[in-house]
Amino acid sequence: MLSKLCQYNNWANSLLLDALISNSSLLPESCIQLFSHIVNAQLIWASRINGTTATVGVWQLHNLETCRILLEEGANGLTQAEQLKAIGTQTIKYTISTGVRFETSVVDILLHTFNHGTYHRAQIAKEMKLHNIKPVNTDYILFVRLHS
Repeated sequence: MLSKLCQYNNWANSLLLDALISNSSLLPESCIQLFSHIVNAQLIWASRINGTTATVGVWQLHNLETCRILLEEGANGLTQAEQLKAIGTQTIKYTISTGVRFETSVVDILLHTFNHGTYHRAQIAKEMKLHNIKPVNTDYILFVRLHS
């Protein structure tokens, strides 16, 4: 199931990015800020899991082309076969941006990351609708219907 959720997350983010690019001239900055945040969070969590240093800040703003590049990098970091095989009960020790240290299972980190993306994609959909831009449907059930 975790692998399927990872595939869904990657599909939904790519679909949304395409819609943002198609409507770039009409987008409020809030959409780009939120999408940048999704991308940044994925990269940060992937870095923590893989034991590397994150190259982005939590709320760092990017243009959409940079988002595309970073989105692919983050998706690759989360879907590495070695990482998914080794999950089990593995925990990761990490420090958040406020300096507080935590230890969390990789499974919980991945579930959080996928849920976090869903939450912010919904915020972007609302912003798009408020600015008379047709939001894209990134519901999990649509993913399942298209990929079953």
